[in-house]
Amino acid sequence: MEVFEGFMLEHGGVIWSVKGCHHPDGYAVATPRYFKGRKIKTLREGMEVVRGHFPHYLKYVAEIGFEVPLVPLKDSQILNPFTRKVADPHLQEFMDHFHDVGITGSFLYLGNGGDLDLLSTNLRNYEVLAELRRRGITSPLNEINPVEVEVLDSRDFLDLKLHRILEGKFRGYPYTFKIVECEDFGEVRYSEKFNGTVVVERALKPFSLPVKYLTSEGMVLTSFRTRFTEIPEGSILKVRGLLLHRRDFLDLDLDLAEEVKILGPGKGNLTCLP
Repeated sequence: MEVFEGFMLEHGGVIWSVKGCHHPDGYAVATPRYFKGRKIKTLREGMEVVRGHFPHYLKYVAEIGFEVPLVPLKDSQILNPFTRKVADPHLQEFMDHFHDVGITGSFLYLGNGGDLDLLSTNLRNYEVLAELRRRGITSPLNEINPVEVEVLDSRDFLDLKLHRILEGKFRGYPYTFKIVECEDFGEVRYSEKFNGTVVVERALKPFSLPVKYLTSEGMVLTSFRTRFTEIPEGSILKVRGLLLHRRDFLDLDLDLAEEVKILGPGKGNLTCLP
C-alpha cells in the first residue's frame, strides 16, 4: 500500500507519523508521534526518540539527502486516513465541506482529540478553505502552543499562523488541513551548510506539500511542514541550515534548517489557486 505524508503506523509499541512522499520499497520514512503515552510535538524530539530507541532504523536515502528513520512496513499496521471512521460530530461537520478528505492526527491514532486534522490530495479543497474563511465560517488561529515552537521563533510562528487558511478555527476547534501533491525532486548529489538571506520571488507551490518557493537568489525553498506553507511573495527570510544540490535545482530545505527568521513580511500573493 502506498503511504505518504499524513498516514500513520503502529510499530514497536509506537505510533509513527509518515513523512514526505519518497519511501524505499518495503519501508516508510516516519518519526515517532506517540511514544510511551505522550505526544511527540516536534521533529527534534521525534529524532531524539529514534536515536535513543531505534538507531538501527536510521539510513541514508539519496532522494532525501540525509539519514532518516526507515520503518519496515511488513511489521507495521498502517493507519489509513481515508478509511478511518469518524464518530465526532464536529469533525464530521467540518469534513462535509470538502472532497476526497481523510483524518489524521490524534483522531486517526487515538479516535479522539481536540484538533481537527484533515488530509487530502485534492487541490480544490484549498478553494473551499478560502471560501470558508471569506464567509467567516472559519477564523484565524491567534494563539500558539509553546512546545510546538521550533526553527521559527514564537513571534514569526504566530504571525504566519494568523494569515494562513490551512490552519484556523472551525466552531472554536483548531484545525489543520494538509494537501499533499507529491513530486520527484531527484537525488541529492551533495549538500553544504547555508547561512544567509533569501527573498521569496515566486510562490511555486505555497499550499500543497511539498511547498516550493523560488527565491531571487536562484534557490528553491522546500518543506513538508505546515508552518512553512502560504509564505507571501516578497518575504525576506534568514535561513541557517543545509543547501541540497539536486540534479535539477538547488534545494534549500526548510525542514533541515536550524533557524528560519522572517526579516521582512511579503506583500505579494499568498496563494496560487489551482
